[in-house]
Amino acid sequence: MIRAFDDEVNMGIDYPCYPQLVDMNAQFLDPLSELIPSLVKKEEEFYLSQDFKIPDTPVALEYGQFIIDFLKERPYLRDLIKGTKACLTGPFTLASEIILTDQLAKGITPKIFKEPRAVMVSWLVDKIADIMKQIGKAYNDMNIDIISMDEPMLGLLVGRKIWFHEEDFLIETLNKAISGISRYSSIHVCGRVSPKLRDILLQTEVKILDHEFRANDVNFKVFEKAHFEHTDKLLGMGTLLTNVVNQGSESVEDYVEDLEFLKKFIEKGIKQFGKENLVIKPDCGFGGLKGTFEEEMFAYEIAIRKLNNMVLALKTFK
Repeated sequence: MIRAFDDEVNMGIDYPCYPQLVDMNAQFLDPLSELIPSLVKKEEEFYLSQDFKIPDTPVALEYGQFIIDFLKERPYLRDLIKGTKACLTGPFTLASEIILTDQLAKGITPKIFKEPRAVMVSWLVDKIADIMKQIGKAYNDMNIDIISMDEPMLGLLVGRKIWFHEEDFLIETLNKAISGISRYSSIHVCGRVSPKLRDILLQTEVKILDHEFRANDVNFKVFEKAHFEHTDKLLGMGTLLTNVVNQGSESVEDYVEDLEFLKKFIEKGIKQFGKENLVIKPDCGFGGLKGTFEEEMFAYEIAIRKLNNMVLALKTFK
């Protein structure tokens, strides 16, 4: 974590995020399962058998504390960044990982999933939103500037229709989850974003709508500059491929976007959405690189070179 965060800062990332080296769901569900008796982890899955009391103390704060300790021990690095970023996991995505059993599962007909899941039950999703609100506020109190909630499940729940919930519930739940964040709240939904999901997110109080554009250029047809004019919202435009496939090449350059390509890609975003409305970032996290190549440092070098080229390309427009 220290190596990766140090590299982020020194290459010129404006808002470096703590390296998320654990599964984004287990990061929060693991400690919650230790505090909630009815939430049990069996092998790599989580099961909930009955209602529960929300823990009094927020969990998983050690990741935010890592940022504080890192910069406290290296005060000379503070001037190199504009702020810091933390990533949480959203209530719908966390709820989709919880399998319901016993009384909670009764009367629920599984759809999308093979078994009843907490994401199908509004009051359970609402409780998880309360938990994430608690954690988001704690990170906010740590003076972390951008706090982003990963919600890939929203891309599945919201297409031409909405599964399990009403539109108003989605908006209210997301607003609750980020309500403890006074700086920049963010929602990351990977994949293709449907117009219906776009409209729902635009109605929330979330400040940054964060999506993949490099792997899903169809999103250029979903968002327009007008969506961000006269609002305080920004668009997080994914600019680097993070789903890297092993092509058998032993050259790092074969997996890294070159500067000219990235300059043109960023310029496309600026022309369509307006420079003032953009945050430039990778599509998603680089966790998928783990295990893609035989040498771990080869995969790490790909991620670092990608990020470095993104920073260099962006300097053209600053």
